[in-house]
Parts: sequence; C-alpha cells; structure tokens
Amino acid sequence: MKQLIIIILAAMALQACQTEKPIKKSFKYPPEWEEHEAIWTDLNFEPYNGISNDEARLQLISTLSKYVKTKVVYDNDSLLHIGKQRLVELSATMDSISFIKLPFQSSWMRDPLMFVTNDREVNVLDFEWSCYGFYPCDDDERGQLSNHLDERYGYAKDSTGLYFEGGAIEVSSNTIIAYKDLAIHRNPNRTIAEVEQILLQKLGKEQIIWLDEFPLIDKPGIKIDNFFGQGANGHIDVATRFLNDSTILTTVISEADRNKNAILSRDYEIFQKGLEQLKKAKQPNGNPYHIETIEAPDYSLYEYPTQLSAGLYYGILNESSRAGISLGDSIIMLPALEYANFTITNGVVIASEYWQEGMPESEKVKDEKLRAILKKYFPNRDIITMDALPINWGGGGIHCRTQQEPKLSKKR
Repeated sequence: MKQLIIIILAAMALQACQTEKPIKKSFKYPPEWEEHEAIWTDLNFEPYNGISNDEARLQLISTLSKYVKTKVVYDNDSLLHIGKQRLVELSATMDSISFIKLPFQSSWMRDPLMFVTNDREVNVLDFEWSCYGFYPCDDDERGQLSNHLDERYGYAKDSTGLYFEGGAIEVSSNTIIAYKDLAIHRNPNRTIAEVEQILLQKLGKEQIIWLDEFPLIDKPGIKIDNFFGQGANGHIDVATRFLNDSTILTTVISEADRNKNAILSRDYEIFQKGLEQLKKAKQPNGNPYHIETIEAPDYSLYEYPTQLSAGLYYGILNESSRAGISLGDSIIMLPALEYANFTITNGVVIASEYWQEGMPESEKVKDEKLRAILKKYFPNRDIITMDALPINWGGGGIHCRTQQEPKLSKKR
C-alpha cells in the first residue's frame, strides 16, 4: 500500500511538471555579432558644418544591403527618389532594402532605437531623450521614434525611465560597458546604483563595467582651449568595443602623437585611465579580459581653423562666454575621429579608414592594424573599410548611423 501511494504521488508530480507552463524568457539586448534580422539606418543628407556626407551615407547603405536586410527610414519623398537613384548607381542590392516613412528620420539611428528580444518576439527599448544631455527635449521627434514603431509597425515598447542613448551602451553576452560620466549627467535624480540596476534588468546582463571619463574628441561644443567640434557627449562606441565575450578593443593615443596639440594630450590621459580600468575588470567568471588596443588617428592632421559663428555655438552660448570665446574669435574645428565606431552584422564588419595620399605612413599603419584586428576576431566576415570622415564631422561614425534588429531563433 505504501509503495502504491508513492507511485501515485510520483505520477502526480510528473504530470504537474509536464503541464506547468514554461517560464517566459526575459528580454535581452544581444551582442552585435549575433545574427540580425535587419539593420536600421536612415536617408538623411543633412550636411555637417557645410561638409557634404551624402555619398558616405549612401555607400554605407549600399554595402549593408549586400549582406543584410536594410531598413531605411526617410521622411521626404523627393529625397527618397534621389536616394534610390544613387543606390542603384552604387550597385546596392535593392531587393534587400525596405524604405520606411516616418515623421522624423534620425541621422544617428543607434541612439533613439534599440531592440531587445526573448527569442520569440522583438521589442523596442525606450529611453528618455535629452538631446545628448544638453537639455530635456521630449518633444523632439527623435525621442518619439519608439512610439511611431509601436503604433505603426507593432513593435511593443519597453520603457526604461532612464535618459540614455544606444551609442552609450556596448554589450557582450553578459556585460555592459558604459561611461559613468554620462550615466550621472543624464540622470541626476538617480544614483549610479539605480541606473545600473535598470540597465542590467532591461538589457538582460550580469554586470556593468563603468569607465569614469569619456574623451574630449566626443565632447560637443568647446572641447578644450579653442578647439570646437561635434560629439555625442559620452558615447562608449567612440572608444571601446567588445570583440567577443572575453576580448575588448579600446582606443589609445600613441606616444608620437600625444603632444601634438592640447586635445591629444588630454585624451592621451583619458584613454590611458580607461585602459587601466579595463585591465582591472573581470568577466563574470572571474577571469580578466584580453585587451586589444588601437591607436587613434592623429587629430592634428584634421585641424580646421575658422572663426566662431552663431551656427557653431551648438546652443551653448554661455559655455563659450565663460571660456572667454566670442563671436568672430579664431577657433579650431575637429571631427570625431573614431576607429572603434565600426558596425558588425551578418557576414561583414564595416569600419573607418583615414589614411590618404600625402599623409604620414604612420596613419596608414593604423588603418592596417584595425583591419588586422577585425579579421583576427571576425575571420568568417568580410572586413570592409570606408572613408567615414564626412560622417565624423557630425560628431559620430559608422556605428552611430546603424542599429541592429535581432533575428528571432524561435517563432511566436
């Protein structure tokens, strides 16, 4: 009798296990090297500081289309017609491109748009928008992009309540890297512990590596002394990227370049500090990371002397005034030169190259080193480099202009 009762109880327990509903898997933001359903970018030919960038943008779209479905956001039918003509001339794979009309197209698609997945569905991760930390601007259409995708295309929205941007977040399968400066500046009413908890939960990660300080090359407006330029105000993809779960690529400045101007000298120190922090960081399993370094382009080769005009104030008149710089004063403009700002997608890595005829051979060596590193860690992908300088003048790079949509491993 006792044995019979045990058998009955065991059978009931087995039936309960079999009929219990599976636990719904939490959402995650996958590392970029996982397979993509599509890459999102935009069709926007807005010049930066009078510098045309339309050919660089179209070249990027054309290259992407040969490897992955490419979703191109636009808001102007005339611009779309011109863009399609040029893409055909550039031998883009037009069948791979879909054009999505929205009220606003973001030049920097990575920042207002992030996709998370639980392998069965894809949601849009929604951050609050603050114009890269200058001031709250929730009415800006960039901040409403997730709403448009929710309402028009059925992507459910998962709100975070944080002020952040996609380019400020770099992930592996289990870890986030970000700048603490950005997290604090964007979210002054939250502790860093609160920010960390939300990011880990919403992105499905185990830990965050906080780097203390971001480089001046990514600072918008006045960078130092009379150096001006655009920047995203604390985006990690300017300088540091995961190559796999145990390897990090980070930017340094060479000893030969460090004293060529004031911004190189200061960024040398900032990058070295970040390098030391990464060397001390541990993987979740307790092992250290392997660190690869890439030397930044020589900023001094790209100095553009001009005069401060109203169009170059970037809405920070008070900062210029405090620095003793007035309209008409001599300033030096610099682009946001970014080797680490490459895009990884199905079958390809698209990265920046900077060397041109007449430049020092040392700059050519840097281009070649980046290609070698990427080939080493992505041996089954093509490594394609392009002139990203016209994009850099706007304060970002190739990676900033793209955002990946993860491929679902299971059907709904």
